[in-house]
Amino acid sequence: MRLQTFRDDHHSRHFDLIGGKRHPWSIDLVTATAAGILTVGFACALVALWGR
Repeated sequence: MRLQTFRDDHHSRHFDLIGGKRHPWSIDLVTATAAGILTVGFACALVALWGR
C-alpha cells in the first residue's frame, strides 16, 4: 500500500491510498473519511433514539 497525492485540473489536491499487485485498487481518502463520519453519526443517532 502507498499513499499518492496529486492535483487535478482545478488545482485541488487529492489523496489516494493505492494497493494490490494482482488486482490494483485505490481509495480516495477524502471520500472514505466523509463516509466514515456519516456512518458514525448515523450510529450515534440510532443509539440516542433507542436510549430515549
